[in-house]
Amino acid sequence: MPTLACLVVDHVPYGSLQPAEAIRHAGGALGKGWGVVLAFMGAGVYTALPGQSPPAGEWISLSQALAELIESGKERVQVLVDRDSLDTFGLSADDLVFGLKPVPLEEMARAIAGCDRALIF
Repeated sequence: MPTLACLVVDHVPYGSLQPAEAIRHAGGALGKGWGVVLAFMGAGVYTALPGQSPPAGEWISLSQALAELIESGKERVQVLVDRDSLDTFGLSADDLVFGLKPVPLEEMARAIAGCDRALIF
């Protein structure tokens, strides 16, 4: 049985279900006792920004959901944010949800390769 799931997010936080579903699946995997690697790439890095104001009545705050996932998962969840993607959008480590740090693409690739299962959102 797999014990480490990787969820790669490469969509903006709102306007599609992919980022919300990735966070939901990560929570489900943690609930089953799995470890989780949550990787934000491309426009998905916007999901890792705090203080989001989602469209009224349609979405939850994904930054809040991400912070809660990190808190509940403790050492079983690893959140990676692609440094090159942050640079592309003019963002920095200071812009991210507390405790997250950008990583080079090579480090992200190694983490993904070490997972038993990977899903792309």
